[in-house]
Amino acid sequence: MRPAELRRALQLGWPLLLPTGSVEYHGPHLPLGVDTVLTQELCRRVALRIDAVIAPALAYGPTGYAVSGPDQGTVDVSTERFGRHAKDVLTSLWDIGFRWIIVVQHHQQLDGPEALAIRQAASEVIFERALQERGPGWWGRAPTDPGDNAFQRIQLWPSVLPPADQIVRLADHAGFYETALMLGCAPELVALERLGMDGPWFTATKDSRARDATPPQGAAMWDAMTAAWVSALQKLTKPPRPTPDQLTVTGLF
Repeated sequence: MRPAELRRALQLGWPLLLPTGSVEYHGPHLPLGVDTVLTQELCRRVALRIDAVIAPALAYGPTGYAVSGPDQGTVDVSTERFGRHAKDVLTSLWDIGFRWIIVVQHHQQLDGPEALAIRQAASEVIFERALQERGPGWWGRAPTDPGDNAFQRIQLWPSVLPPADQIVRLADHAGFYETALMLGCAPELVALERLGMDGPWFTATKDSRARDATPPQGAAMWDAMTAAWVSALQKLTKPPRPTPDQLTVTGLF
């Protein structure tokens, strides 16, 4: 994105989408960067249907070596230092002028260390910038304007929003759902033949067998996820029309 394009996006109020991810073992059949690939692909698909800016990803999130150690390619970073880095990034994006900053979360869902670090960083940025821009007592002086989005300006959303969560399980790790999603967007990165008969347990659970995934199933999941995100962003960025009651002037006669 060139500076002139950035200025236009800011003037038009386009939301900024910030993908996140990690470098983590996802079985022998998927690449280490699955989480980042999926959030970036979701952003790409959303931006084809709604005006939005896609930021470079926060790709090195904390993993806690929960799935594997470094011997399988997993990278772990300090949650505290990751949070500080995320805060610096979010602060800069705020200062650039984006009205809506939507962080896309897939890795370890919304309660994992990565998501919690981002949520803390976002909260700190919101309060620090509000104090800097509006002064002490900025909230207590008077009710905020209904159009003031100070508390909502930075948000963390899961990759799978309702109603897409009816067909896509966010809790899946390298099983049916993530494998199907990868087959639906980057089949050249998937090697199902490497699973063998004794693949990791999380690739062959009762409800999530990676071996059963197909590209058409992944395509259907992507359609549902993208539609859910587009709908949510449209509701967020376009204020609702006033109701008749809100347009009626009372108490003058």
